[in-house]
Amino acid sequence: MALTKKYLPYALIAALAITIAWGFAATTLRVNPSMGLPLDDSYIYLTYAKQFGRGQPFTYYPGGGYSAGSTSVLWPMLLAPFWTLGARGHALVWVSFGMCSAFLTAVGLGCFQFASKVSGNRVTGALAAVMALVIGPFAWSALAGMEVAFAAALLVATLLLLAKEPTSGPPSWKLAIVLAATSLSRPEATLIVVAIVGWNVLVRLRARAWSDAARWLVPLAAPLVWVLANRIFAGNFFPNTGVVKSHFYLPGFTWAYWREAVLAQTGALAKALFWAPESPFLYPRVIAVLFVIGAVRVIRWARREQRTLVGVVAVVAPIALMLAVVGTSGVGGWSVQNLRYIATAMPLVVLVAACALAPPKMLERSLQRTTWLAATGVLGLVFAYSAWSGMKDNMLLFAQGAMDTNAQVVTIGHYLHDKLPTARVMFHDAGAIAYYGDGEVYDMLGLVTNDQAAIANNGPGARFEFLESLSPAERPTHFAYYPGWMGSAEYFGEVVLHTPLRPGLPTKLHRIVGDADMELIVANWDHVGTAERPLNDHTGWKVVDRLDIADLASEHGHHWVGGMGQRHFGDTTAHWSMVEREIGPAGLLLDGGRTIRDTTGERFTITIDPVKPTRVVIRTGGQVSYSHHEAITAPITLKLFAGTKELGHLKISAPGGVFSELAFNLPPRLFHEQKIEVRTETTGPYRVFHWFVLQPE
Repeated sequence: MALTKKYLPYALIAALAITIAWGFAATTLRVNPSMGLPLDDSYIYLTYAKQFGRGQPFTYYPGGGYSAGSTSVLWPMLLAPFWTLGARGHALVWVSFGMCSAFLTAVGLGCFQFASKVSGNRVTGALAAVMALVIGPFAWSALAGMEVAFAAALLVATLLLLAKEPTSGPPSWKLAIVLAATSLSRPEATLIVVAIVGWNVLVRLRARAWSDAARWLVPLAAPLVWVLANRIFAGNFFPNTGVVKSHFYLPGFTWAYWREAVLAQTGALAKALFWAPESPFLYPRVIAVLFVIGAVRVIRWARREQRTLVGVVAVVAPIALMLAVVGTSGVGGWSVQNLRYIATAMPLVVLVAACALAPPKMLERSLQRTTWLAATGVLGLVFAYSAWSGMKDNMLLFAQGAMDTNAQVVTIGHYLHDKLPTARVMFHDAGAIAYYGDGEVYDMLGLVTNDQAAIANNGPGARFEFLESLSPAERPTHFAYYPGWMGSAEYFGEVVLHTPLRPGLPTKLHRIVGDADMELIVANWDHVGTAERPLNDHTGWKVVDRLDIADLASEHGHHWVGGMGQRHFGDTTAHWSMVEREIGPAGLLLDGGRTIRDTTGERFTITIDPVKPTRVVIRTGGQVSYSHHEAITAPITLKLFAGTKELGHLKISAPGGVFSELAFNLPPRLFHEQKIEVRTETTGPYRVFHWFVLQPE
């Protein structure tokens, strides 16, 4: 009887978690012929797991080399053995869902244990578990095939182990392993681990326990190796996903923008979580109040038990996890699609909030205490019942997402595997196409392909110029794209496969698919290099240098800096470049360009023979306006400088729908060096597509 009483709460919590997971799977299978995952990102992990299982770790396809695209290092490693043992293809989807279900259960059980410890009773612990498990967006994110439940379970395990850890000496081997694993579960969790390790190292150093301090640093070896490997092999410390979405890698970044974005998104996040009716939390304003009260009670318990660190971590960790997302990435809006980035923190918030409902110490009489606990138990049941409607919506959204991924990216992946096994495919959804297609791929967003994120972040002009620069051996044979997302259709040939969506399910939550029809398109390279030389007649002159605007390699090679204006939160990639199309005497002309918005203009280097006369030609003009670019309707004056010396000036008319090329003519022996830095100043905004430097043949 005593044994049953001891383990009954664990069994009931596990049953609740399994019931929730079963509800998601059953809802999905009711509208789909097979199980699926609602996020294409989940299939990115399956692809890495497949490569780990093949003995090709940290690659994305056979022979692809190191890829820094796995946001969580450990998650695909956990899935990989199942692939090796035979869970191939669709079977690994079930393995991923099952593992997510297991970690969702672990989160509930961990919340139960920690809240029971803090409150001194298991009823409060059970309430914490229920409150965590019935958060609809958390359950959705935890079961979607991502690392959310895994990271949340590790964070709760960290709290439990810290609560038992001696205040002196080295870390226990269990805690060291959990800290190392937590740091590799999600990048923002690394911050929590660094703070915990740093605290303990400082305490040991103050006590002159040098050996203990050194042993506390051991858990940081794992993330250190990870970031160094990324830096050495991929060129950036962050995983590629961090580069794609990070504030700091976006064009137009300034610290003024960062402050504006962080303050605005912190407020928007707080409102979305703790005030808005569509909050992921049931009764969000009540949760906010309970979190404050619970935080006080957790800190008081920690001080009483001489466990200050665990109390601080329990209260600060969920806030730090969310602020880390806001502070480092351009994620915003806080819809269901974006809430998954902070879903790991959600159970930690309600864990602290539940501690606010523990019986006060003043209730010493057993009857009063029993009444309070009974009311707490009833509250837990009411809470679970009230959450059911929102949970059903999340189950339908999960099923909708699985339906859409099956209809589009999974279908394309199977088609490639069965009918085009040797194709080299460029895409913007990197997961299921690569997982099921199992061939050579290139990710135009840069999530799994190194060094591509900057091109994607700089918009359609940069994308066009990059594709134009590819050698025939590097070019893809096919694109898997929503056609409107490319920004220019000139590389598209015959459409070999359409993947239209099925009608939507009756959920109140917004469908998260990108567009209605992803197409598999044959690549067409007939229009490359159409505008790489001046359009005007320059007989007797040859091009000695050329700066191709929006071509990031050319811009970097010329140390180009352009006054494109300060970034504002929500600016799309299309704000930073565009593609101009023109039918000229020689046929179709295509060129990527940018809008220069600041009067500081541009700065770049050119290479010349200083003894010869020089003609510096700017290609400008284009359209009056482009999507996500302001209209230009007035002429401007453009001055060219070398240092403080003005080299000339010219008047640029307002764009008239065609390219316009104007020249600065410079006398011989004006410079003494071959490499010259020049800059422009302007009286207003203008478009620029190319700079050509010509000298006599």
